Amino acid sequence: MFSFAFTGGLGIYLQRIARTGDAGAIHAAFRAANPLSKAGGIGWILTGVVGGALAQAYGYDPAAPWLLCTYAIFAVLLLNGFLLHLPWQRRVLAAAPGPELDAALAAPIHKIASAVSAVSVLALIFLMTARPG
Repeated sequence: MFSFAFTGGLGIYLQRIARTGDAGAIHAAFRAANPLSKAGGIGWILTGVVGGALAQAYGYDPAAPWLLCTYAIFAVLLLNGFLLHLPWQRRVLAAAPGPELDAALAAPIHKIASAVSAVSVLALIFLMTARPG
């Protein structure tokens, strides 16, 4: 849960602050969130490692279709965070107030990455609870 709170939860919070247009508040929030976002990313990696170990320990077939889908979606979620969300947050932090910051905040890649993250998390919850197939 902490991984989601430190990544997805913070993302929602930062998006709300970004909508204010207040450059000082935006930069302060993004600076404050940066170490928490990193901790959340590390937490997601640890979640994957522990989840794989628990699946083995509890005798789940590692080649079960639902588990293979889980691995793939989890990889998408991690790549999305490290390759899309993290660079966007860095871009916002580096942007000067004014048009540069406005352009960083309006970047369509962030909206796409947020949608991919939301769908990925929901799919993981479904797969890990329903275990279809």
